[in-house]
Amino acid sequence: MRRFSSQALLGMLLISTIVLFGATMGAAAETTVEEIMKKGDSYDGRDVSLTGTVSNLKFGSIDVGKNYTTFMLANKSGGRIKVFAWGKLTLKAGQKVQVAGVYRKVSKAGNRYFYNQIVASDVK
Repeated sequence: MRRFSSQALLGMLLISTIVLFGATMGAAAETTVEEIMKKGDSYDGRDVSLTGTVSNLKFGSIDVGKNYTTFMLANKSGGRIKVFAWGKLTLKAGQKVQVAGVYRKVSKAGNRYFYNQIVASDVK
């Protein structure tokens, strides 16, 4: 039961983050991975939009039946940042995408911490 509770909490926290801080592609500030990593404090909690290439693509689900996708977004100069999105996205490794979402320097769900991650509201 404890595993279900922490995974359900993770799901609720991530949904809350998306609802409270979700963005559209038009409202997000266009930036780069390097800029976010250099000035992480000033981007924390802000809507961002980045373009890059998908790598380390992974799919999963929490016990309550909610699917999610994670991947690394890499740009031409080698900068990389983790992206989390709800649902099983139809992406392939090496695909170029534009990601809009909220950057979180640190977030916590249950007893797990996540660092330097974008919670995506849109991936095109």
